[in-house]
Amino acid sequence: MSGGANLGSRLTADMAADGDIHIRDHVLYELARDLSSSLELDSVLRNVMDRVISLMHASRGFIVLVDPVTNEMSVQMGGGETDTEKSRHFLGSKTVPLVTKGKVIGAVYVDNPFRAAIFEEKDKEFLQAISDLAAIAIDNARQYERSEFLRHLFERYVNKQVTDYVLERSVPGTVFLPGERRHVTMLNSDIAGFSTLSQRMPAQELVNFLNKYFGRMIDIVLMHGGNIDKFQGDGMLVVFGAPNPMDDHAERAYEAAQAMVQEVDRLNGELSGDGLPTIAIGIGLDTGEVVAGHVGSPKRLEFTLIGVPVNNSAYLSKVRPPRVLMSEATRDALLNKVSVVDYEPMLLKGASEKQPIFQLEILEVTTES
Repeated sequence: MSGGANLGSRLTADMAADGDIHIRDHVLYELARDLSSSLELDSVLRNVMDRVISLMHASRGFIVLVDPVTNEMSVQMGGGETDTEKSRHFLGSKTVPLVTKGKVIGAVYVDNPFRAAIFEEKDKEFLQAISDLAAIAIDNARQYERSEFLRHLFERYVNKQVTDYVLERSVPGTVFLPGERRHVTMLNSDIAGFSTLSQRMPAQELVNFLNKYFGRMIDIVLMHGGNIDKFQGDGMLVVFGAPNPMDDHAERAYEAAQAMVQEVDRLNGELSGDGLPTIAIGIGLDTGEVVAGHVGSPKRLEFTLIGVPVNNSAYLSKVRPPRVLMSEATRDALLNKVSVVDYEPMLLKGASEKQPIFQLEILEVTTES
């Protein structure tokens, strides 16, 4: 506010000296610089309001904006005189539109009590110049607010890692991003007997159950740095190491699998207490090279992973009875840091003979009584 007061004092002196146009331009330059320092709409509106009141020597002011959806106008910011008795009759006032890109997005209103002729025509011209700068700053803040809303909305449907990956590599005219090879660990989870379970549950109860189940699993995956590639009914395909490379992708996947099984045990305690059937999940882990990139058409794209580990992890997750199984490649990537036991060899995708398979020893879950 002190900056605005200084500018106001200088402006008064300049006006008294027959209005030095160069000083006025300098004032507007400083105002433009200050208004561009923030993209937060409330901060921009407050800055505009404070500066307008100070520079125009007004007692009160309002900023009215047009809602871009409903086209209704409403006061978004006020400043100055707030005493009801003093501000009941404001006679001297000026209102100028906020115009940007040829469109009126609102208006700025300033006034003073009991002095109908306080603002001269040159004051209105100066207020309009201020408002033109303010309109640009307000529009930029609104556009930024909108883009952030869309970004957060997008992240609900696409993992944040993928969102950032796409935005960082996209330029105007980009349709397909080039594929990149990544060394990753894939984690695929699958609920055993889900088809039977889904037939026994009412539709809404089934959706509620899946949301509850996935909500917990997603939190675990994200906490360990995983990227959820896709949901497949009751299944979930997760990658550690793409699109962002990781040196410890196998260890993160292993720890996530441990935590997921433990969380399912906790969930089963709640389901049992509510008289609902409990569940068991199978998890498959495989490590190797995949190609990460966009597939589809210009009308519909999907970031996906292509490679043997994708298929192997899905295959291992469907072994029954359900358990957490990993390939030899994943076991080797863990550098003997974890406890596993031998499982029966299996013929995996791309192999000519059966490969060693290992089962994770899941830690006991301790629940409070």
